[in-house]
Amino acid sequence: MKKKTIAALLALTMVMPASSMVHAEESEGKHLTAGATTGFFGAESLDPAYNWDGWIMSIYGISENLFRLNNNFEPEPWLCESYENTDDLTWVFTLRDDVTFSNGNKMTADSVKKCFERTAEQNARLADTVSIDSMEADGQTLTIKTSVPEPTLLNDLCDPIMAVYDSESPIDEELGASCTGPFVATEFEAMTEVKLKKYAGYWGGGEPKLDTVDLKIVDDQDALNMALQNGEIDLVAQLPAAGTDLFADDDNFVMDSVTSTRTSFLMYNLNTPALQDVNVRNALSMAIDREGFANVVFKGFADPSYGVYSASLPYGGTDGLDLAVSSYDPEGAAELLKEAGYADTDGDGIVDKDGENLSLRFVTYSYNTEFLQFADIYQAQLAEIGVDLQVETYDVLDDTMESGEFDIAGLNYAMAPTGSEAYFLNMIFLPGASNNYNGYDNAKVDELADKLAGTYDKDDRINLMKQMEQEVLNDGAYAFFANQKLICVYNKKVTGFEINPTEYYLITNTIDITE
Repeated sequence: MKKKTIAALLALTMVMPASSMVHAEESEGKHLTAGATTGFFGAESLDPAYNWDGWIMSIYGISENLFRLNNNFEPEPWLCESYENTDDLTWVFTLRDDVTFSNGNKMTADSVKKCFERTAEQNARLADTVSIDSMEADGQTLTIKTSVPEPTLLNDLCDPIMAVYDSESPIDEELGASCTGPFVATEFEAMTEVKLKKYAGYWGGGEPKLDTVDLKIVDDQDALNMALQNGEIDLVAQLPAAGTDLFADDDNFVMDSVTSTRTSFLMYNLNTPALQDVNVRNALSMAIDREGFANVVFKGFADPSYGVYSASLPYGGTDGLDLAVSSYDPEGAAELLKEAGYADTDGDGIVDKDGENLSLRFVTYSYNTEFLQFADIYQAQLAEIGVDLQVETYDVLDDTMESGEFDIAGLNYAMAPTGSEAYFLNMIFLPGASNNYNGYDNAKVDELADKLAGTYDKDDRINLMKQMEQEVLNDGAYAFFANQKLICVYNKKVTGFEINPTEYYLITNTIDITE
């Protein structure tokens, strides 16, 4: 398998004598070192408005939002004290009066207004998330008028793209923006390491119990696991299922997991001539052994998926849906390719049509252990039906996806992290959406999305989502195959840690560590 990697040597920095790390931090009070791969910890900057870095800054405990999700994906006031929805387009928020940014400046309605305005200028995802028409600030009162009804606005305000930060103060090139969270960056090396110290003026539930935190971004999962076992780090976030056996029966560690909305799926590039045939796309989907992948690769920490959304969501699962693909069926896949006009005319083991072999470029993450295993298995499964799969892996997929230089992309997204039904829909399925990399366009889906945007009744929203899911499945432009759990493992001396299904909240003021 061909691999392109920027950070292949980073793991070497992790394997150091445990004593050297302990002594280095003894003078700094209570210290925790956590590690994860690029996909969970890797930020290119500490600017909440840049790309997806607001998501990572929320995980770091640097940034916060007006609202925060509980474990049931219900939005609750956070930096906001109360709110009123005065009409379909107008929301009035009363902000807390005791919140300061890490530079000491007070959070006011005007500062929140200006940070939202700056983020909207810097990142198109804000407009994809919420349609702000205008904002007015008066002391601690922020009034937001939307251009269309926003039934899920409170959920949307939990999205880290809506992080609150001091946009009026200079944003440091290295250390980023001043936010309201319990921790502040003291050193930052993109995609490699972040050092944090507590913000003693933190407003939320008391001063952080940890004095310092060191976050390691390492794409060698074996090195991360070994570092935890050796005492070099205290916590591994988003542990791959393959690593669970190492810690399951070890009393020195605690392993927590929670069902999230994260899903592994394939995106088929509809600009690739061969993939413009739905029979070819369905054949590729039919060749995925979903049950084997969930049970063997994920060791049961995932559920096989034939629908779009996880069954844990009220609008998820496959009940009431007509499935073109409902099982692993290589024979059926081969028959679909035959119907599409493919046959191995030259005996080279690869089916062809009009003199062109069915050879496809598959791109995925270099750091995702499960997807690396999936790529190997899928490559072999497709070879059995005469499809040649060329696999390439990348530390950062953004440029490759935006350029359209792929045929199939193996992706792993949280599909409803804010609890909003429209989150993934607005990000993936609509023309011009921020992550619509494959050219998907369905007028019926667009129509349903428009109806959903103005619908407040919960049952009606679920019905609209089910109709949309049926359209997506009919088109076969994606293959959703595994709904997974978020797994974290940490040394038993770590206390006050709570795993959250949203993935937004990891480093908090409640985490503590015993000597």
